[in-house]
Amino acid sequence: MKTNVRYSIIKNTVSALSLVAILAVCESAAQAQPAWLGGNNQADSSGGVVVDKDAFRKSSDEVVGKVLAARIKFLDAKAKLMEALGLKTDSVTKASEALRAKEGSTSSKDILKGIDESKKTTAEADQQFTDSLAQSQELSAESKVKYAEGTGKFIEGVLLEKDQIEKIQKLVEQGQSLAKSASILEKPKMLGLVKPVKTLSTMVPGDVKEGTLTLGKIMKFAKKENITSIPNADKAAASLGSLE
Repeated sequence: MKTNVRYSIIKNTVSALSLVAILAVCESAAQAQPAWLGGNNQADSSGGVVVDKDAFRKSSDEVVGKVLAARIKFLDAKAKLMEALGLKTDSVTKASEALRAKEGSTSSKDILKGIDESKKTTAEADQQFTDSLAQSQELSAESKVKYAEGTGKFIEGVLLEKDQIEKIQKLVEQGQSLAKSASILEKPKMLGLVKPVKTLSTMVPGDVKEGTLTLGKIMKFAKKENITSIPNADKAAASLGSLE
């Protein structure tokens, strides 16, 4: 074999091997790159796929929005129930209006602050409502209709908020994983994104438990008043079990 032919073969072989090596390095670099900088989604410690920062922010905002929607349902339900019992509903109605003003807000922190303030504002009304359930006389036919509507709306609130518990926990885990692998510059931003769902993770389970206990009292009173046509009662039984 002539020398120049042998040299050409060796040259082509080396070039091909170099190209393969370069492609392998590029692929490895892309996989190692953080998701929010354009890399692939990363795997968390449990083997699940961790979303990138933008997807995490979107999911977090959706969950916060649904918790807000659940709280508005609670307040609207409470107002209807209190009206059925002949109680004043001013504070509950105002709290509902204040939360509605938060719908569409781009600040999860602002929404969570509004939720917390609504709880404080309606604390006295909640106690008055609970006391009235134990003392109320027989309701009129019109009041029974209002009571049934309020109960159905309250069930919607409990179930909507309950549905967020698992999503919130998953987001906390994903956010912590993203923060752990973030660069020094990105870490504070990521921790800021995780904060709202961490707040919800300590708030929502307890509120759902409290809401379920209150719903049990509401349903017990409905049974006493022979109020049977309650919207969503079948959904409550399927998701929450017996409330008696």
